[in-house]
Amino acid sequence: MNLKKYFSIVVVLVAAFVGASTLSSSAADPTTTNSTFAPLDGSFEPTVAPADGDNVVHVGLYGTNVYELSFEDNTFYFSGYVWMRWKGDLSPTSTLEFTNAVETWGLMITPLTEEPEQLPNGDYVQTLSVQGRFYKAFALNDYPLDSQSLSIMLEDTTNTADKITYKVDDAQSGLDPNMRVQGFQVNGLSSQNFLHKYGTDFGYTGTSNQQTYSTLQFDIHIDRNANLFLWKLLLPLLLVLITNWLTLMMNPKFVEVRTAMPATALLTTVFLQLSAMESVSQASVLVLMDQIYLVAYASIVITLAQVILDNRSVKEADEARLTAISKRDRVSLAVQSIGTAAILLLLIVPKLMS
Repeated sequence: MNLKKYFSIVVVLVAAFVGASTLSSSAADPTTTNSTFAPLDGSFEPTVAPADGDNVVHVGLYGTNVYELSFEDNTFYFSGYVWMRWKGDLSPTSTLEFTNAVETWGLMITPLTEEPEQLPNGDYVQTLSVQGRFYKAFALNDYPLDSQSLSIMLEDTTNTADKITYKVDDAQSGLDPNMRVQGFQVNGLSSQNFLHKYGTDFGYTGTSNQQTYSTLQFDIHIDRNANLFLWKLLLPLLLVLITNWLTLMMNPKFVEVRTAMPATALLTTVFLQLSAMESVSQASVLVLMDQIYLVAYASIVITLAQVILDNRSVKEADEARLTAISKRDRVSLAVQSIGTAAILLLLIVPKLMS
C-alpha cells in the first residue's frame, strides 16, 4: 500500500510540473500575446557648429557646483547658469529641455529676468539659473585612476533643427574657479553639437522634417585624484602582500605561524577589496582595482600552497632538508615579489601617465 501511495504522489507531482511548464511556455510565447515593432531609423550624430543665422541660438554655460556623484545610480547634481542669445521672435528658453535630467520634478530652472532682454545690436538674451540631478553612464574600467565627463545636454522640445539650431558661446562659457568635486580634479569644460534624429514623426503624419532636433552637450571633465589611490588603496594592499611574503623568510619549523600568516593575509585582502570597491560596487565590468586584487590573490594563494607543501616535508626533515626548503622559499619569494611588482606596474603606470 505504501508503494502505491508514493507512486500516486509522484504521478500527481509530475503531472502538475508538466502542466505548469506548458502554461508558462504558452504565456511566454510572444506570438500569442505580443506585437513586435520594427526598429526606428533614428540616430544621434555629432555635427559641426552651425554658421550664424536667423535660426541660430547661442548657448552658454557657467558651472558653479557639482556634487553627490553616484556611481551606483550614474547620476550627479549640477548647479550653474545657462544663457541663450538669439535674433527675432524665436523664444527658445520657453521650449528648452535638459534631456539627461532625472527627477524632473526636482529640476529648478529659474529665469533671472521675467522677460528676455534686448541688446543694443537687436539680439535678445535671457539667463537661467539651473539646479538639478543629471544622468551620465560612467565608464569605470580604469577605476580608481579613471577620468569622467559630466554631461549637461540641451535640446528644444518643439522646434526642429531647421527652425532652431544651437551654437555654443565658447568665449564666455566656463566653470567657476571655486568649483570642487570631492576626490577629483576639475579639468575644464568642453562642448559638442549633435543632430538628434528620433526616427518618428510623433504622430504628425506627413511631417518627416520634425524628426531631427539640434542638441548641445556640455561636458565637465574631472580626473580622480591619484594620491587617493596610491596612499589609501594601494599602500595597505602592498603592506598585506609584504606580510604574506615574509612567511617565506621564516624557519620552516614554525608550521602554525607560517600557515596562519598567508591565510590571514587572504582574509585581510578580501575585506580590503570590499572597502576599496564600495563606491563602485554595482559596476558590471572588471575594473582596474579588480585586476590589481586578482594579482594579489594569486600571489597569496601561491604562498599558502607552498607553505602547505613545505609543511608536509618538514615533519621528519633533517637540517639539510630544512636548508633546502628555506632555499626554495627564498627563490619563490624573489620570483613572486618581482613578478607581482612587474604586473602591477604594467597595470598602473600607463593609467598614471595618461
